[in-house]
Amino acid sequence: MTASDGGGRGRGRPPRRNLVAVVSVVVFSGAFFGYDQGVISGALRDIRQTFQADTFATEVAASWVTPGALVGALIGGHLADRFGRRGALWVAAATFVLGTLVQAVAPVIGVLFVARLVLGLGIGVASVAGPMYAAEAAPERIRGSLLAIYQFSTTFAIFVGYLADELFDTGDSWRYLLGAAALLGVALALVTTVIPDSAVWLLRRGDRRRAEASLRATTPARKVSEKLQSIEQSLDTGKAGWGEVLSHRWRRPLVLGVGLALFQQLTGINGIIYYADSIFSAAGFHTPQSQLAATTWAIGAVDSLFTLVAVAFLDRLGRRPLLLVGLLGMAVSLVVVSVSFARIAPAAAGAAQHRPTDAGIFLLVGVVMFVAFYAMSIGPVAWTVINEIFPGRIRGRCVAIASATHWGTEYLITQFFLSMLSALGRSGVFALFAGTCVLGFLFVWRYLPETKGRTLEQIQRMWTTGAHARRPRRSS
Repeated sequence: MTASDGGGRGRGRPPRRNLVAVVSVVVFSGAFFGYDQGVISGALRDIRQTFQADTFATEVAASWVTPGALVGALIGGHLADRFGRRGALWVAAATFVLGTLVQAVAPVIGVLFVARLVLGLGIGVASVAGPMYAAEAAPERIRGSLLAIYQFSTTFAIFVGYLADELFDTGDSWRYLLGAAALLGVALALVTTVIPDSAVWLLRRGDRRRAEASLRATTPARKVSEKLQSIEQSLDTGKAGWGEVLSHRWRRPLVLGVGLALFQQLTGINGIIYYADSIFSAAGFHTPQSQLAATTWAIGAVDSLFTLVAVAFLDRLGRRPLLLVGLLGMAVSLVVVSVSFARIAPAAAGAAQHRPTDAGIFLLVGVVMFVAFYAMSIGPVAWTVINEIFPGRIRGRCVAIASATHWGTEYLITQFFLSMLSALGRSGVFALFAGTCVLGFLFVWRYLPETKGRTLEQIQRMWTTGAHARRPRRSS
């Protein structure tokens, strides 16, 4: 490749198509879960009718993707370290396509259960391998924005799933809607055939020639030698084991990654999504059609739109400012939701309301504010930080632990949300989530150093030299 290739004419930049391929990996990896989460919400009614399923069976059909993703995340870390980021993406794509097609033609609901578990495995592997590959391949000046695209693709795919439910809501259309997701898996497999594997992984395997070629695909030519040397210095020889992952040396980044994965879910986003129909009913949307439309636009569209704020500003403002502002805004928004539910609750026992009440309007505003603050902060920023703070030697296993924490926490919130409602009431549950946002704010304030503008190797050295508070050097 010469300096005049592609979009880098005369400046030694790599062909723009290579960065497009990296972005595509992130987009398809995130869309796996997003589309399924969006479309399954509207498909459950028809699934229940098709199989004459009871409430428990319907809940299993909806939720088994999440434990599958948890297992897939743990497996994904091993696959990414053993067979490369590219190999793990192949496994994710194949597993996702298999599960998607089987669920679309499932003759009985038991087959649907197994298919959704397999589908979840593919989602979990992709959630580890996709962002990890992007973090290692992207130039540091755009790494944050590129990783934020993972969350944007998830939220936009949820929005597309909601729209598909609105447009096709009768008969066996659920089979076609679920089966259409196989196209995402095929697209990821095709993109994976044209990208080189991560230079970090190739150097760990001792393949310096292919590692250099991989860097030239996404790094300006004048920086390749320096980048290659920096990666080599950051990689120790020998095989990394779980003892090193859990060692005191890397305890701080591991706690940080796991903590961000926990707070991303414990701040209540799935409570909002899970309880959307009731929220919008209280706000004055009384028919299922109007509730679905409100969910599509007040949650799906707002989530997608404000994730673009993170994509645009993550590498300009930094990780800490977006997280701190977002978590504080989420806490205030959830207080509004909690107070609104408290004011609505006494009226719930009386006659049904046929127009939005003042409390219902405030409730809707609080939900939209919460989704907006979540989408511009901890939603995308958590995935960004998780994929850039770990050393290359153990990155696969550490990202797997953090990703598994994310999926496990999401499953627990979904599984026990109704029990929380029964114990604390609607107002109490969202007040609890507001308190969790405050704890998340304090956690970020105390433990997260700014990583904007640092290379992955500089971030790795930061943990061992104690330079957590130093300002990053501006990259040229």
